[in-house]
Amino acid sequence: MVYDCFVKRLDPQIEEETTIEINGIEFTGFADICPYEIEEGKSYPVSIGFTILDELIIHEIPIEKKEIERIDSGYEYYLRGLLKEDKIDAGIIFTDEDDYFIDFPELINKNVEIKVDRISIEFLRTNNNE
Repeated sequence: MVYDCFVKRLDPQIEEETTIEINGIEFTGFADICPYEIEEGKSYPVSIGFTILDELIIHEIPIEKKEIERIDSGYEYYLRGLLKEDKIDAGIIFTDEDDYFIDFPELINKNVEIKVDRISIEFLRTNNNE
């Protein structure tokens, strides 16, 4: 899914680290794909994903909740929301590009919590930024 994001912060030390806001939700992720120069204080079209470095940690939660919660001060996050076959709606839709969710058919259409190692941000090309 394509979102318009507002770039709040670009880390001067870690080139890919980017803090953005989408629909009032702020988080820090990694700009894995950025085909043009981005600037703080400007808006850009993006798609959002997640990275799992080891094993996917996922479980059902008893309440309906959509949120993205940072774990400590690192890059790990809890994504809480409704699981679909190929995405999770945590207030922002994260697409499962690596087919993790296929192994959890019993959790489809349920509220879950997923621990991700980082959030990936892909800045998309438009006619305005080519």
